[in-house]
Amino acid sequence: MVSYSGGRRIPNILALLALMAAIALIPSFGNAQKVAKKLAKQDVIDLLTGDVPSDQVAQEARKAGISFQVTASVAKEIRDAGGTDALISVLKTLAPRPPAAPTSTPHNPPATSPPVLVIESTPGQSQVYIDDEPMGSTSQQGRLKLTRLAAGDHHVRISLSGYQDHEETVTLAGGEVATVAATLQRPSAPQVSPPTQLPQTEETPTVNPGRAGYLGVAAMEQQPAGARGVVISGAFPGTPAEQAGLKAYDAILAVNGRRVTTQQNIHDALAGHQVGDVVQVTWYNGSTNVTRQIQLVAAPERVPPGPQPSPNKGFTSFRVAHDHGHSGQDYCVGVMSVGNGMIYYKADNGIHTFEIPLNSIKEACRNAVYLVGYGAFHIRLNRGNVNYNFVAINQQTQPQPPDPILTAIDNAMGR
Repeated sequence: MVSYSGGRRIPNILALLALMAAIALIPSFGNAQKVAKKLAKQDVIDLLTGDVPSDQVAQEARKAGISFQVTASVAKEIRDAGGTDALISVLKTLAPRPPAAPTSTPHNPPATSPPVLVIESTPGQSQVYIDDEPMGSTSQQGRLKLTRLAAGDHHVRISLSGYQDHEETVTLAGGEVATVAATLQRPSAPQVSPPTQLPQTEETPTVNPGRAGYLGVAAMEQQPAGARGVVISGAFPGTPAEQAGLKAYDAILAVNGRRVTTQQNIHDALAGHQVGDVVQVTWYNGSTNVTRQIQLVAAPERVPPGPQPSPNKGFTSFRVAHDHGHSGQDYCVGVMSVGNGMIYYKADNGIHTFEIPLNSIKEACRNAVYLVGYGAFHIRLNRGNVNYNFVAINQQTQPQPPDPILTAIDNAMGR
């Protein structure tokens, strides 16, 4: 710089020429009457490299505006050309807004609706059980629609008095409709060929056609609550029942396809059959259903007293309340019996009847959270994550510790 009198400082000739050149590049500089052209990035850099101070460049940018975005890379170029942070800050405020991205309506897939199961039965008014829970009856036209089931596998049983049950497993998927159609059949006596000859023993009377046939079982006087079929106290020694494998605590389910629930039902099913006739007997032995063709013999002249099973292997019964899933506000009260490979439950009002094979149980233990204040316990099955909640009670329906029930279940399961 060169000093002149009066102490004023002026730019040298080169700087002055650069400033004039920069001004010439900007039509609006010093001419407010004309419409200013927005500064491009290169315009700003040319001004700075032409020794135009940053504050003057900022002033011109405010007048004309700018046509570029001040990105990190652009800010570096401006700094390299001599621009200050204050200038960059001004430029950022003047930068045009980036074009808005085209808006599109977000596509949210609809939530999967729960599965629907439609039951169609012939005849109508049949009782429907899902995972051993009664779900209602089909209409008179034979239709029932269920909409509150979880997705997954479910065991379906359709039952009507006088007909054979229809059972199957159905897999439900969210948002889909599944249909189970069943035509219930009346039981009929099977057509079988009798064996040529039964082995004769001292206890087996000689076949004598014309006399009433004899099976040789004795029903328990006190049937366990909720038990399916007729639980027997045992088979008489040497009888067809014993030879076929029937034993104490087995539950006879059907004779010649006819379901039986009382000792009288067994007598009625055998009525009209004579010595030498072959009948089909189905029973539950604690782990599975067994069906045998058994040839009847003549009854002994004097029937001995009924077999007495060992007390420690029998059924143990308890009073319980079955929770329906509304935090103890909705429940039924009944009897739970444990024994013969089964847990039976029957509500006093008949609303619920459960038959839970012990070999299907995943765990039976106290609840850790749900209804814990009542000492509730649950029985969880291996399949379908089925869970039953109970509360042990006394005759006055007051909650009791569930330990005796859980111990009985563990003992029956051989734990």
